Amino acid sequence: MTTETHPGRRFTRADPIPQQHAVRSPVGRIISWLALAVVLLIILNTLLHNDNIHLSVIGRYLFDWRILEGVLGAIALALVSFVVASIIGIVVGYMRVSRNPVARTASWLYVWFFRSVPLIVFILIFGNFALFLPRLGIGLPFTDLSLWSVSTNSVLVPMVAGGVALSLEQGAYLAEIVRAGTQSVSESQREAAAAMGLSTWQIERKVVLPQAIPVMIPPAGSTFVMLLKSTSLVYAIAGTEVLGVAEQIASQNLATMEMLFVASIWYLVLTSLASVGQRYLERRASAYRRRVRTPEAVIATEGDAGARSA
Repeated sequence: MTTETHPGRRFTRADPIPQQHAVRSPVGRIISWLALAVVLLIILNTLLHNDNIHLSVIGRYLFDWRILEGVLGAIALALVSFVVASIIGIVVGYMRVSRNPVARTASWLYVWFFRSVPLIVFILIFGNFALFLPRLGIGLPFTDLSLWSVSTNSVLVPMVAGGVALSLEQGAYLAEIVRAGTQSVSESQREAAAAMGLSTWQIERKVVLPQAIPVMIPPAGSTFVMLLKSTSLVYAIAGTEVLGVAEQIASQNLATMEMLFVASIWYLVLTSLASVGQRYLERRASAYRRRVRTPEAVIATEGDAGARSA
């Protein structure tokens, strides 16, 4: 049986039915772009013709040496915190998928606790930790014997206290990313690799991680961008990052809004650069994932390498 769907051509029921593609009118896009342009013009007009905002002050302090030191402080704080958080995330993430019920419970409690309490609370806790423990040291448990101790305030200075809080809090989120990444590799692949004689370490290194890491990179990149913005919260304990320095300058020149704009501009620059790096890594990870090896390919490659060496 045939049906006439197009003039001059006959189709059978087995043939796919041609789809009519609707022609999209550009009017909607034009209106959207115009609306966006109007909103941006209104915002710029408000900033440029507002007597309460002095653009000269923003320009003068945008590259002030104190602000630049705050920018470097924010970058260093974000990088160090992310490295420490990544180590915590890897350890806790693998504990989350461990067969040991104690490890799973302990890691779940860690993730639950640090994801539940707001970050600003942790920053304030570690910034005022001397009120809880005036001295940090090593001693014999359950006795007054102290082998070594140091003043808490001399160790947990504002930037260190902020880094500890950021590392612990972001470590909980990275642990969930690691857990999701490792679980994205099917159990059948692990079983196939084990059946082929690969050890547990070889399975993780040659089968699981090459497939899991590309999955982890996009959310880990987003976590770093959030971490970079979260460094601004350290100003609450007199940290010397961008916002903290801007607040200190504003207390002297009374240009509060102008200094807040200066801090905002620098955070826009930093997070934009981090986002560009994140997208580059995502593209590389996507390309790598397309050519990732299966357990059979791993065994075949090792076999060929052994044959060549023989």
